[in-house]
Amino acid sequence: MRVLIIGATGGIGEALARQVAGRAEQLWLHGRNAEALRALAWELRAHPIVADLGSEEAVRAMMSQAGPIDRLIYAAGAVARQALREHDEPTWHAVWTANFEGARRVLRFAQWQPRARALFLGVYPDYVRVPGLGAYATSKAALEELLGVARKEWRAEGIRFILARLPAVRTPLWNPLGSPPRNALEPDAIAARLWELLEQEDVPDVISL
Repeated sequence: MRVLIIGATGGIGEALARQVAGRAEQLWLHGRNAEALRALAWELRAHPIVADLGSEEAVRAMMSQAGPIDRLIYAAGAVARQALREHDEPTWHAVWTANFEGARRVLRFAQWQPRARALFLGVYPDYVRVPGLGAYATSKAALEELLGVARKEWRAEGIRFILARLPAVRTPLWNPLGSPPRNALEPDAIAARLWELLEQEDVPDVISL
């Protein structure tokens, strides 16, 4: 099994990488922090790919390097707290790049093995439709719609696109917002459950944890 994890140095991404290591014949790990990524890849005997999701050419090269894949996990993400009347273009762009544009580029250039599956991390819309999270809420909503279109475009090829709606998870993604809630789940527990569900024969298009 050939597996590619986008955003492998994030909290959930790293937990998923550790969950998959040993199960994949070839494991490709993507990240922007070259030092952290290469250390993780060396530990897990995986292949590191440093790439900017905001660059079409970088994503094209990454997907070409990974080649045809059986499992794609898109765990990249970004969040910022800015009111709509106050947001700046670089911050808005960074959030949308990580949550949506990167995923769009990955889908454009991905090469699939027969009956491949792709997992994307989403949100419960009502939880993020709050003041200050305009960029995050809208980019995650756009991702969900993008996957709905992808399911129809790749249906004949048997490629599955799964969205996982997640509760609060204790990861560095919370840093711009303060601290995670006391009932936030641990990344390792979420990663184990996600991989278990992804490998089920009858996995639904939308997973709600």
